[in-house]
Amino acid sequence: MGAVENARDWLANDASPGQRAAIERRLNPEGGLLAALNQVVFTGPQMRAALDAIAHVQIRTQADAVQHARILGEFVREYGFASNYAGPALHARAVAMDRWCRLYDPMGDTDRDAFFEAAGRFPLSQTDTGMAFEREGFAELVQFITDMPF
Repeated sequence: MGAVENARDWLANDASPGQRAAIERRLNPEGGLLAALNQVVFTGPQMRAALDAIAHVQIRTQADAVQHARILGEFVREYGFASNYAGPALHARAVAMDRWCRLYDPMGDTDRDAFFEAAGRFPLSQTDTGMAFEREGFAELVQFITDMPF
């Protein structure tokens, strides 16, 4: 019997109702995956450091994307994030940042500190092409942070 069969057997026969409920919550978070990803908030410096950590791996294949996910998973563990969704949330935010820059700031005119700060906390949205930041709201938050007097 393989590991998957052993786990299924344990769940079916030996796991307590509490253990089953805990596993269900981890696999199917309340509000769905998007809600779980948006519950994790990062600071601007954390976002900058995370992108620096993956900058050396260019995405050319699916394996490169997996490498990014692995690096970011290690990153959130080092920072002590308790959420099981911190790594995926960071990865989704990195992808959303890249997408937003390509579409709305290809010349890099946005204040970088404000951009990273906004990217760490602005809610992700599900689009036809994947996770993204809503254009106007994200731009408003970046501008608001840019205009702050400190």
